Amino acid sequence: MMEVPPALAYLLQPIPLQTFLSRYYEREPLFIERDSPAHYDALTSVDSLDDILSATALTCDDVLVVDDSRDIDPGDYTFDDESIDTVRVHRLFDEGATIILRQMHNKLPTLARLCRNAEQQFSCRFQANLYFSPPNAQGLTTHHDTHDVFVLQILGSKHWQTYEPTVPLPLPGQRYYWETAPDRPPVADFTLRPGDLFYCPRGFPHNARATQDASLHITLGSLAATWAELLLEVVADVALRDSAFRASLPPGYATQEIEPAVLDGKLNDLLARLQLQARPRHVLEMMAERFTIDRHAVISGQRRTLQAAAALTLDSRVGVQPGLLYRVSEHRRKVTLICNYRQIAFPRFTASSLKFALCTPSFLVRDLPGPLTDGAKIILIRRLMREALVVTVPD
Repeated sequence: MMEVPPALAYLLQPIPLQTFLSRYYEREPLFIERDSPAHYDALTSVDSLDDILSATALTCDDVLVVDDSRDIDPGDYTFDDESIDTVRVHRLFDEGATIILRQMHNKLPTLARLCRNAEQQFSCRFQANLYFSPPNAQGLTTHHDTHDVFVLQILGSKHWQTYEPTVPLPLPGQRYYWETAPDRPPVADFTLRPGDLFYCPRGFPHNARATQDASLHITLGSLAATWAELLLEVVADVALRDSAFRASLPPGYATQEIEPAVLDGKLNDLLARLQLQARPRHVLEMMAERFTIDRHAVISGQRRTLQAAAALTLDSRVGVQPGLLYRVSEHRRKVTLICNYRQIAFPRFTASSLKFALCTPSFLVRDLPGPLTDGAKIILIRRLMREALVVTVPD
């Protein structure tokens, strides 16, 4: 299996990351035409899709079959226990319906690694869906998504149109579908071919139709946290500590029996208390820890890593586990590492050595910086290898 390169450089080349962030991110769509059909060959294929459908336990939560010209009920392609009837799925595909495989980062290691790499850069969750459309088919009516998407064309081609947003940067509950395309000219009209990329910020209405051949593409969804979420968490944090926020609204507020000035005075008092007690940095830290601890690296070859750890020497070449997301919290007597669904404590004097090991892709054990003795260096790296945080690297 080919190694998937770092996510952003891989997805956006030849557009530099800073150009993408300053010009396109959450602002406008981006179409990258590469004339490189094999660009995404390492990620998936139609054969992988067939294997998933035929040999994986799937339910209607994993598979959606859609056609913009008709309603298809999940009961049309599932058994009584909601498991997928592969024969009927393929029959619907043959009749013009699109097959959507959802949350495929939980099924395909290549997509899991790609999502983890993207999560390192964006500090938000990523998900990967597969869309397989027959020739000349459109699965979904014109709609906008409530998260940013990166569309990676794998097979065939698809014609896309995008429109100016009706709801800029919508929140998750602000979803819209149009029976017909918006009554205004599209801001972009193009065809994706194998190796091409389309970035669509949330809120931009779009539609897509396969051309004369069957089309397969990956949609990477970027599920970003918003300032609104942070502010709601800040209010919740204050409300847990101040009973004034937990008091009931006064009886009669809904029937206009309470003077508006009374309500305004109470609200102004609460807003003042909120500003005085708000702990946005504390809440942001909690949000960051929740995100980090839940995003485990895609661990492969751990048996070989454990064998290498047992034979570790100062001349062994190692490096951080690819795709590892972590946070280091320093205290007076210890360092706490947050990652992979757990918290791991280390002695305080290992802090500089630990940080180096977790951000360096390749180094010799003897070159580990910090106050550690040669024996302590081996002990620290061996423990990190046993925790699947460091792996051996070829010379």
